[in-house]
Parts: sequence; C-alpha cells; structure tokens
Amino acid sequence: MRRKTQLIVLMIALAAFGLSGCFDTLTQPERDNDLDPASGGASETPDRPESLRATVSDRLVSLTWTVGDTTGIGEYVVYRWKVEDEDEEEFEEIDTVTAMAYDDEDVLNGTVYEYSVASVNRMGLEGVKSPSVRVVPNIFGIAINQGADKTASRSVTIATSAAAGTELMQFSENADMSGASWVPYSTSGSWLLSAGDGAKTVYARFRDASDSESSIVMDSITLDTWAVIDSVTEDSGGAVLAPGDVLHLTIDAGETGGEATVEIDGVVTLVELYDDGTAGDSAADDGVYERDYVIVPGAEAVEAAVMGYFADELGNEAEPMAAPGTVTILEGPEAVTMLAPIVFSERRIGLSWTRSLELDFGAYLLYRSYVPGVDASTERELIAEITTVGTTSFSDTGLEPDSTYYYAVYTSDDYGQTAMSNEVSATTLANEPPAPVELYAPWSDTTSVSLSWSRSDEEDFLEYEVIVWEQELPGPPDHDTERVLSRIQDPGETFYTHTSVDEAIVYWYQVAVVDSFGARALSDSVSASLAP
Repeated sequence: MRRKTQLIVLMIALAAFGLSGCFDTLTQPERDNDLDPASGGASETPDRPESLRATVSDRLVSLTWTVGDTTGIGEYVVYRWKVEDEDEEEFEEIDTVTAMAYDDEDVLNGTVYEYSVASVNRMGLEGVKSPSVRVVPNIFGIAINQGADKTASRSVTIATSAAAGTELMQFSENADMSGASWVPYSTSGSWLLSAGDGAKTVYARFRDASDSESSIVMDSITLDTWAVIDSVTEDSGGAVLAPGDVLHLTIDAGETGGEATVEIDGVVTLVELYDDGTAGDSAADDGVYERDYVIVPGAEAVEAAVMGYFADELGNEAEPMAAPGTVTILEGPEAVTMLAPIVFSERRIGLSWTRSLELDFGAYLLYRSYVPGVDASTERELIAEITTVGTTSFSDTGLEPDSTYYYAVYTSDDYGQTAMSNEVSATTLANEPPAPVELYAPWSDTTSVSLSWSRSDEEDFLEYEVIVWEQELPGPPDHDTERVLSRIQDPGETFYTHTSVDEAIVYWYQVAVVDSFGARALSDSVSASLAP
C-alpha cells in the first residue's frame, strides 16, 4: 500500500510543477541498516519463508507461510507481481505484516498474480525471498486435499468454491477439459488421479442455472506412492571397532523430509540418521541422511551386516538395503596388572603379572623402555611375546648395572585388540668391583719365572691380567716398563710361566681380576729374578 501512496503523491507533485514524463517502473525501497552485512555491519540473515500457499476467491488472495526459526524476525514483506508480460518480471512490495498470513484484497478476478514473501529481522535486515506462488483470483476455485503439496494415494478429495446459483461442475486432468462430464455441484468431491508418480493438475469448471460457465480453475498436487534407497554406506573399512569409536553411516534416499535409520545386525537397532546438517550430516536437505555414530559399550559383533531403512514424509517405505561391507565391534581384552619387579643382580630383573581371563586370549606383549611412559616412548622395545596364557613371568637379562628400566605388558586377543597394564620400573644393582686374588711367591729357575695365585669366585668374572714391570739394579722399579703379559679367561687357570727373561733384571708381578663390566682388582705385587 505504501507504493500506491508514493505513486499518487509523485503524480500530484509532477502535475503541480507542470512536469511530464513516463515512469515505467518504480524500484523497491531499500532498507538501510548499520547492522546489514551489505553495509559493513554484523547481523544474521533471518530464515527464508517456506511453504508459501495461496487460496483464491472473489477478488481475494489469502497467503500463508511457515518459517523454520522465527527468532529475531520483526516482520515480513509481501511482494506481488501482476503478470502481464512473462518476460518482464517485476515484484513490488505491497505490504509488511507481523503474522505469517496476509489477505490481498486489491486484486481483480481473472488476473494472474505471483507472490513471494521475505523475512526482516529486528535490525532491519531482509532475508532471501520465499519460492513464489502464482494464482488467479476468481469467484470459483478448487483445492486438492486441503491444499497439500503431496499425496501418497491416487484417491484425493477436491474442495470447491463457487458463486451462489452454481448447479453443475466438472473435473479433468486435461487443460481443455476434454472428456469431462458435468455432475451436480457439491462443495467437495472425490477424484482418482492418473497413475504414475509425479505432479498432477486437476482442472475444474462450473455452470449456473443460466448455462453461464466459469473460467477453468485448477490446483496441483504431487503423487508420491513409493520411496527408494539409492545407497547405504559405513566407513569402518573392515577395521575392528571398539566402544567409543565413531562409525560414519549414510543413507542416500534422494529426497528430503523422510526418516532414515540403520541397524547393525544383532547389535544396534534403529540408529537415526539426519539430513539437517547436524550429528555428522555434511549438508542439510540434500536427501543424504548421515550420522557419526559413537559405538556404545557392550556392543560386540563380528562381520555384522549394516541394514538401512527409509520412509518418506508421506509414509512410503523403501525396500531395505544392506551396506556393501560388514562391521566388527569388539570390546577388547581386559588389562592385566604388573606386580612389583624383583632385582636379582646388576644384569637381571624378574617380572611378573596377573593372569588374563580372556576367552580369545592371543598373547602377552612385554615392552621395556629406558624412559618413563612406555606406551608413548620411542625408545621402547618388545622383549617378549608369550602366547601361553598361564606364563605370567619373565626374567630380563643382559642389563646395565645401576640403571632404571620401565616395563608394561599388553594383553592381545585373537583380533589384535590390546590392553595395556600398569607401568612398573626397577633399578639394577650397582656393580661391586671384584675381590682381588692372592698372588703367591714366585719360583724361578735359570730360564723362567713361574707364578700362581688363588682362584676368583666372581659371578661376572671376565679374565685375569698378568702384569709385569722391570727393575735394573741398583736402580728402583721402572713402572714405565709395565705391561700385560697374558689375559686368561678361565677362572680355574691360576698359573703362568714367564719365559724369555733377563738374568740381570728383577721382575715385579701383579695379577688383576677383571669383571664383565670392566672393573678391576689388583693383587699384591711380588718380585723375582732368574736363579744363579
């Protein structure tokens, strides 16, 4: 109505100033708002109106619509296009309302109008216009199934509106009314739509007592009698899943507004999938229903089929379809408990743990690390794989003295699932130097010197070192001449004969006991020279 007022005021102004001209079109008034994103501000675009419907009667078009989220909407702008030239679409704003309904009484019967509606938020930002609807107001009209968009049944009800004095009516799905029969007028009638899903248009014409006939009116509805599933998928890829893992499920039904569910055979029933952009659905209203399903505890299955089910918004049920792969879900074994280690020596630590009670036991995997945090350590190494469930101990040998080691045992099952025990640590004993042996008084003849000593009882015995240095009389012993005459690895070989000796030299001797860690213990020193 604002546009009419603007036009009248403009024409009066032009006449007053003696101006002439031609005004082909009037542009839509703009809504300037500092919070409009187009003005550099920040505001959310209000939801787009949907399901715009129009009911026509004598010089009246009644509009209704819906909005998914009305939060923040202050009003609605109603646009109308008086269709005189299909090539020159020109919607004009005719009014603003706060309710989701509008009656347009400024129409002419028999004239084609097209309407659209847009939401405006309280900041003045106008959203996207609704899909348009085209109508022809008239004294006569029909509505299929009370204006519904779709039907699952070919049998529909047609409500009629006609002027007083109407006596006959006829229906047809042919625009020229060919083949239609006249029947007594009634405010409602039944009709059997033609076979085959798709858009259906029913035309009607009315006649009064004077045989005057109305123009042909019509209404349309979509016949939808079946649903179909195009595909069902799951993304496990054959991997074994466990409680807490996420399984992405999809059903491609090719249509929106339905209900899609998935069943994992024998484990999970009626997992609802979504087509609203939430819960793992990648795109809303694309006919592909999806969900990121979190596996719940207690759900176990081996190579279970994944079945998809779908019913469209009219209740048509599609033939169930199975996903190409299967799903395996296992709880995984219970972790065992490692007991306190026993340190036996500088090189050996004893380990033990509780017994696994798993029926599908696979192995104990024992790991050792040089730093805390066995599970994440890059320095850990597998030191034992034990496949006998009753073997719950292991002796770790070959270690370094006075060193700390960290251990954990993983219990695996037949499917490769593992569970980590607690972590334990132990420090090997520090190495004690070996006890020295007793070097006995040497015996010599004219060509050699014979040595003997007591036996070493060290567990980590490595060798004896027979050491000699020289003294030229009357000078002191010369340690610069010290050298190893022999290395003896047999702890029972406690003797050595020094040959190639000089009768002018006094020889000094020691025997060193060396352990496997390189620690040494020296005997007392003795001296000898060749017999005269």
